[in-house]
Amino acid sequence: MTIRRKLTLWYIGLLTLIITLFGAVIFGVVRWVMLDAVDTNLSRAADDVLENIRVIHPGEFGATETTIVFRRLEVLRPPGVFVQVWLTQDENTRIEPSLEQETELEGIRGPLVPTTLYSEKPVFRQRRINGTLMRVYTHPIIDNFQPIGVVQVGAPIDTITTTTDQLLVFMVGALALAILGALLSGLVLTNRVLRPLDEITDAAVKIATTDDLSTRLTWQGPMDELGRLARVFNHMMDRLEHLFTIEQRFVADVSHELRTPLTAIRGNLDIIKRYGVDEASLDAIESETERMSRLVNDLLLLARADYGEISVDLYPLDLDTVVLEVFQEAQVLAKDRALNVVLDEFAPLRIQGNADRIKQLMLNLVSNAIKFTPDGGTVGIALRRRGGWAEIVVRDTGIGMARDELERIFDRFYQVDTSRTHSGRRDGAGLGLSIAQWIVEVHRGRINVESEPGKGTSFQVRLPILGEIQIRPLEEISDDARLRLPLIGRARNPLER
Repeated sequence: MTIRRKLTLWYIGLLTLIITLFGAVIFGVVRWVMLDAVDTNLSRAADDVLENIRVIHPGEFGATETTIVFRRLEVLRPPGVFVQVWLTQDENTRIEPSLEQETELEGIRGPLVPTTLYSEKPVFRQRRINGTLMRVYTHPIIDNFQPIGVVQVGAPIDTITTTTDQLLVFMVGALALAILGALLSGLVLTNRVLRPLDEITDAAVKIATTDDLSTRLTWQGPMDELGRLARVFNHMMDRLEHLFTIEQRFVADVSHELRTPLTAIRGNLDIIKRYGVDEASLDAIESETERMSRLVNDLLLLARADYGEISVDLYPLDLDTVVLEVFQEAQVLAKDRALNVVLDEFAPLRIQGNADRIKQLMLNLVSNAIKFTPDGGTVGIALRRRGGWAEIVVRDTGIGMARDELERIFDRFYQVDTSRTHSGRRDGAGLGLSIAQWIVEVHRGRINVESEPGKGTSFQVRLPILGEIQIRPLEEISDDARLRLPLIGRARNPLER
């Protein structure tokens, strides 16, 4: 069953239930009010009769048996009310001749309700007499604390029955019309409310059949639940299109990066087959093999990180010790270059981190700085405190980058023009900064880059100081990083149980 049909049925069912309950309450209240008015009149008439009768016992005023005398006879003739007084003291119940009335109920010589003649308390009953429905009130006559008879007062209630029957018919008709109206309005409302869902479904079908990730929903209504759903869908499509574009570029770049060393290896092998083994060909094959091995290892690292297969142990770490080690290795990396490797600032700080990964992060940044800084330039390393963050800065006075390059600097396989490096060689695969970004995200930190063409580049890495900042705000994480957070966030702290 579709959601549209379920909503319509629920709408009709609830509306029917509410109208039925409301109608039943109205019907019951109207009938109760009308019957209560009749019962009030009957009770007053019976009280009037009881107040104007006198019981005559045998021996009083020459009476030979118990009789009832009425002080005012007119009390027995209230309009529309029928009165009977019965003596039930003896075995033979009888009616007093002085109490007989000529009424519309011709032929009635017995009690209005025989079953209540010996009732010891007031009681109401209904009975159909000669085709007329009567409401009868029976009240006992008490003499010397003993019941000696009853007063029965009745009134026809056919008018009440007719009125309530007509009211019932009207309510049933109104219920039928309400159900029909609810059906029509329910279909209209559900079609209108679920129209955005149909548009989302059509968009998804279009995406599945045509591979068109540029499809977006146009929402012109209020920003309610459906408006937010349309906005989330469009945001999701933006991210999917972006990730799909990255994936396509990633596949193309991987193919290109692997094809280049394989072509070089195959060319050198052809030379060896034709002219014999030479040192230059072997060195070229070895170099390309090592480059391809690094590429595959880096790809494997990023792929395992994406799928959460890498578990990084985090523990209290003296960050200043790692920075000093990287500074010493940077001097070794730059020993064949005319570069100044300096330590700008240095502050002893402790973080929750992994020494190997932090060292890998810094070496990637330092290697890039050395690679893109011409001879005579400077590569600086700093460690300083910024609020609750430990900030690592790797700067250089190299070629710098333009704004469009900064936007893609952390994309996989993206590389600055090799002609701008100090050697013009393409000895990297463009994965170093992607790995650096992943390491920063594992440590719940942030990485930023500032650069200007011809004036150098500066990378700032901020990591939370131990015990001061525990988690990184989600809004400060890039869209690509958010996709991996549930996976790469599986860092383990050996101090925690």
